[in-house]
Amino acid sequence: MANTTATAESAAPALPSFDGTGNRIVLALIGLMLAFAGAGIGGALLLRPVPTQDTFTAPRTGTAPAPAVYAALPTLVLTLNDGRRLQELRLRAVLEFDPATPLETVNPHLPRIADAISRRLLEVDPAELRGADGPAYVKDALRHVANKTMRPLKLRQVLIQDMLLR
Repeated sequence: MANTTATAESAAPALPSFDGTGNRIVLALIGLMLAFAGAGIGGALLLRPVPTQDTFTAPRTGTAPAPAVYAALPTLVLTLNDGRRLQELRLRAVLEFDPATPLETVNPHLPRIADAISRRLLEVDPAELRGADGPAYVKDALRHVANKTMRPLKLRQVLIQDMLLR
């Protein structure tokens, strides 16, 4: 019976010896992962937003700033021609003014602004109004027309509520 156990031991495959090479690779990979994690955390700390200067100088008071004055333009529906077909542009926009500007002084100018922007947009190729540049073009045109129409009043911002080109 002793012979059967000796043959069983000699038949077992011999395990390869690593001499610690596999352990070194695993440790090196863990160290590399820790280095990348540290670099990411350090980069996030360096790139965090810095508080504005006025938060350091002026203490917060309990009064909220006055709300801005908003004037809505009438909905504009224009038919644009690109040479091959007609396309419809539907535009709703809001004009924002300083809080000191009374709304009663702005309202009489809104129909003139709507007419002027309609005439200006009828001359535009519909391809210029597609994509991300379309709203930017309309905002710039509205800002120019509104500032020209209401010379002493200053427009703060143009907000586009709805712009559909089909």
